[in-house]
Amino acid sequence: MISETPLVSIVIPCYNHKHFVKRCLDSVAAQTYERLEVIIVDDCSSDDSSREIEHLIQRNSWKTRFSDGTLFHKFTKNQGAHAAINYGVSQSNGKIIAILNSDDMYHPNRIKCIVNVMQSHKHEFVFSKVEYIDENDRSITQSHPVAHRYFLIQKLIEQYPSVGFASLISNVGISTGNFVFTKELFNRVGEFSSYRYCHDWDFLLRSLLHTEPFCMEQDLYYYRFHGKNTFESLESIGDEESTKILTSILSQMQSHKLSNLLAPSPLNWPIYFELFLYWFNLGRYLKS
Repeated sequence: MISETPLVSIVIPCYNHKHFVKRCLDSVAAQTYERLEVIIVDDCSSDDSSREIEHLIQRNSWKTRFSDGTLFHKFTKNQGAHAAINYGVSQSNGKIIAILNSDDMYHPNRIKCIVNVMQSHKHEFVFSKVEYIDENDRSITQSHPVAHRYFLIQKLIEQYPSVGFASLISNVGISTGNFVFTKELFNRVGEFSSYRYCHDWDFLLRSLLHTEPFCMEQDLYYYRFHGKNTFESLESIGDEESTKILTSILSQMQSHKLSNLLAPSPLNWPIYFELFLYWFNLGRYLKS
């Protein structure tokens, strides 16, 4: 049971985002929810991100705001975003874990709104709709072709009987930075896997086996498009990772009795599940 004002641990993985990390951290400091601790993990940045972070968290205003503590850890070797997130979670004290990528930002009411809905409806995993911004914080949700495609991906959710079915088609959570979940759920699901491109989607799908994610309609996360977005350099390996992920998750959905009674499975959704696999040609991922 989550207490009335649980401690929320915000885990911030950073890699070469010197020019954006101040805006990221300022958006955390501006949260209207009070009980926060911040865990920043720099993945061996080469652009002075670490020095910028050290300067920012030494400010008196920061120390006063985060009386529950700030931890800054620097990897001496680049290990990948999944490793930075896993380390951050391992060091966390909060009952709720929120992730924020160091080039993105939070809406000021994000944590307060999400904690409220987690408490009132006993959700274990929440994400929100997303506003897409450029390097200067201007909205590009409708003007940028990839941003608009991501916007439409989240619109898919309302077309299906559960978040889980929409999640099987694509990553409706969009990014790890948009994930908020209980520490207890993380312990059941397990760490983020070492996929370079799809570790967020993999975690979302594995979570489906245990709980039904909830999507908030408000745009509470600001996802930044800029010249060094990881997805642009890694998209070529996404198909290979997607095949591994879907093969694994669909096998478990077929063969296990799931604790999430809304999860896509033949037991939870007789007839519809089989039709869904047929409609989207997902049966090809099932082992014969």
